[in-house]
Amino acid sequence: MPMVLPTVKADIMTETEEQPSKRRRRSRRAPSDRKFECTHEGCGKSYSRAEHLYRHQLNHAPKQIFRCDFPNCYRSFVRQDLCIRHRERHTTRGSQLQKRDSFADSHDDPPKSLIQQTSPSSPSMTPADYSFMTDSQQNRKSPPSTSYPLSSGIDTTGIPVSGYTDFSGVLSQPESMLDLDSMSNAYPIFGGETYNRSPFAMADDFAAWLFSEPMAPLGYGMMPLVQNQFYMNEPSYNNFCTVIPQHPMSMTSILDSGSLPAIISEEKRQELLQLMATRFNEAAYSANAKRKDALMDGDLDNDRHVLSLRMMQAYIGSYWYHFHSQLPILHQPTFAADRTPNLLLLAIMAIGAATLDKVHGQVATQTAAELASFIAWHLRWEIFMDADFRPPARLWVFQALLLLEVYEKGFSTRSLHERAHIHHDTTLTLMRRGSSLIGRSSFDSPDTKEEDESWAHWIKAEATRRVAFAAFVLDSTHATMFGHSAKMVAHELRLPLPCDEALWAATSAAEVARVQTSLQSHGVRPVMFLDGLKRTLNGQPVRTNTFGRIILMAGLLSVTWHLNQRDLQVSSLGVGQTLGGRDKWRTALLRAFDNWRRDFDEALGPSVSTESESRDVLHGLAHMASHVDIADLQIFAGAGRLMGRSITARDYSTAREKTDRWAKKASARDATFYALKFLLACFSDSATPSGEYVARDDYLLNRPWVMYFAALVVWCYGFALDGPLRPPPALTTPAEHRQDMQAFLQRIGGISEPNELEGIKGRNQCLGLLMVLRDSFLQSRWELLGEAARLLDSCIAKLQS
Repeated sequence: MPMVLPTVKADIMTETEEQPSKRRRRSRRAPSDRKFECTHEGCGKSYSRAEHLYRHQLNHAPKQIFRCDFPNCYRSFVRQDLCIRHRERHTTRGSQLQKRDSFADSHDDPPKSLIQQTSPSSPSMTPADYSFMTDSQQNRKSPPSTSYPLSSGIDTTGIPVSGYTDFSGVLSQPESMLDLDSMSNAYPIFGGETYNRSPFAMADDFAAWLFSEPMAPLGYGMMPLVQNQFYMNEPSYNNFCTVIPQHPMSMTSILDSGSLPAIISEEKRQELLQLMATRFNEAAYSANAKRKDALMDGDLDNDRHVLSLRMMQAYIGSYWYHFHSQLPILHQPTFAADRTPNLLLLAIMAIGAATLDKVHGQVATQTAAELASFIAWHLRWEIFMDADFRPPARLWVFQALLLLEVYEKGFSTRSLHERAHIHHDTTLTLMRRGSSLIGRSSFDSPDTKEEDESWAHWIKAEATRRVAFAAFVLDSTHATMFGHSAKMVAHELRLPLPCDEALWAATSAAEVARVQTSLQSHGVRPVMFLDGLKRTLNGQPVRTNTFGRIILMAGLLSVTWHLNQRDLQVSSLGVGQTLGGRDKWRTALLRAFDNWRRDFDEALGPSVSTESESRDVLHGLAHMASHVDIADLQIFAGAGRLMGRSITARDYSTAREKTDRWAKKASARDATFYALKFLLACFSDSATPSGEYVARDDYLLNRPWVMYFAALVVWCYGFALDGPLRPPPALTTPAEHRQDMQAFLQRIGGISEPNELEGIKGRNQCLGLLMVLRDSFLQSRWELLGEAARLLDSCIAKLQS
């Protein structure tokens, strides 16, 4: 059984604050590595990291003094989070706390409630020391009115080649790199279970901090410090992790002879075939058994066969070309199909087969879609039965589960979609269990200084963080899109945003070193997720890549969902609102959506790319979902079942009354405005040069479903206010459908602000739009879009009635 480090407790303090009788554990490093020495007279202590020295120096020259307000307790602290933690122990651990703790700097002053005293002097920090601090630490050092320092002198489109410098001493901190990887085993990805605090108190503290002034410090439990949560202050982390927009993947890079990530050997193919033949079994005469027979029939070595070596390579190549850049949780430069666990490779192939390019022909793409469904049907149970599926689970297990969830929810059948929804919690629980995502502890890590070994450990640590963020993105976006319950909260993730794509795409340790040298020379520093989220709320730019921006939007969606749920609970109990009430936080979040979009626009420039299309999808979804629940729209449109439950006549009547009231409000105009703008962007000449949208060939995650959401919003608003068309136009051909749609979008979608919808005529003339989307969805490989098409058909019938 692999050795697992215990979860590091949150109550780690500076030397003289509590428990001074306990000796600090000595570092394993040689004393010569302690290059940060305390200059205070008579001290002589030294540290291997600047941030440790900084925290130590607070004992000599504290910037503020915080006093405990518990009766008969006169202890004081140099950090607010430590004082809050100490105060909580009075109630959670009893009065023995006073006898057990001995605080070196206690005073005889009367108790006060966390009194802050500004010190006339602060610890001296050299520029070199300051450069090792994270953004959040640098800003805590500044006055409250000071904005975050922004790095300058670097092109936001990437790292210029001229910026690279010759490297000497590759990966100058190999020991730190090994420590970094081992810490991914010792520290939980999510922070909630490491603290003995009420989840309601945590949520309230987080919400209060998030909507406070831009430079408000995080409270206890939200402090992004290494002793509380993760390893963001490691020198090796600072060397590698930074934030610059990524570039879309091109086919030439996928097929580059240097990496060839799609290549799979005949031996590996035979392993996969043997696995499917012997373990993917069904009861005789079942539909799935017949599907297996059909897929395994014929000459498997024929290049045209769905399971031939050529087609397997095509599926893996399709994954890298169409999908990877949208959820970059695998490390492409070091990916080798032959060294990939079979179950993870099958998850990759399932997504690749589901997104197989239309150049292969409709017969091949349809057969590949059936193969993907067959793989996914059996794959989840195979992962569950694997020996690595137990805490602490290995990294590949989480990667496979997340890729499988993406396929099941967004590319497959209704039954697999529902199964993924059910087992989403399983994945999150497995992540939270124990203190490891990779089944090795620091004691199992090789004691080596080889650059490639250090690079490999860094890749695992970065991939682990990306897996956590990917789970969060799926959790919040699917809750918003499908009406599922969000099971994660933003303040769980006290992690840095993903590293720069130039580092993630580097093909060797030497290239990584060149890139990190260039980044360091430009002063680029990592950004914590919670800091980036707060900056987005306050309209401040965040330097990150496309995946980082998707994560930030997921954070905004998560905060919106949870605050809305809290307000619903509070209102149902008749209790007063918090945070200024619903209107205050809603306004702040709506503004944050636009801040996020503006920052994304400035980073991308005017070009049309996968990144810009992802931006449009998430921005439109955020605004629409903030004003209306998709479940209400579907019931009003005539859905027979939702979330596995039959819709009754009473449900429909309630939804109709609710929708009629909603359509007259400003929120309805806002939702319709953003729905129209999103649809207009989707059907623009640059997005669909042929003038025809084909959902079957749309490889962008979530876009077809968000288009369906937008169409429901537009129809619902127009139908609730203006009723059916009288008389309905006779639209019989696809060309007439498109012509009617374009006329509607140009006329209604051309408005400049939501309130213009009040006085405009023909708001219900969206018949052509609904027909175009219905016909496109009917041809999709995703069963849920077929259901969406049938509901749009119901909307069409209501307009024509």
